[in-house]
Amino acid sequence: MPRIRVSLPDELLQRAASRADELGKKIDDLYAEAIERYVEVNKRASAGSLRSRSVMPSTAPKFTIEIPEELFERGEKLAKRLGKKREVMYAEALARHIAYAPAAESAFDQGHDLPSGAWRDVRPGTPSS
Repeated sequence: MPRIRVSLPDELLQRAASRADELGKKIDDLYAEAIERYVEVNKRASAGSLRSRSVMPSTAPKFTIEIPEELFERGEKLAKRLGKKREVMYAEALARHIAYAPAAESAFDQGHDLPSGAWRDVRPGTPSS
């Protein structure tokens, strides 16, 4: 397994450590899950479509993680295609994974219903609301 040097802002590192403790996992495992999901969800994204909204502070703590070789290669390939730095992409992946855990694909998966009146009859001749 490749050992990768990554940086994380303090707040994200603390949230990741807390989440890993809650789940009884190592941060490496949480990172691997996050990267796997990010790569899978964005495998068809075009370059420039996933602009980074955050900047990695130069003072961000650095540490080493291990992820499977195959996942490392897929992550590298996606980072190059999107024109992103690997450590920024990995930090975004982890932030999204923590923010949306347990991961859900839609509001329906999270148990939400559509607001009343969301479905309208769109046949010709029917009054619209």
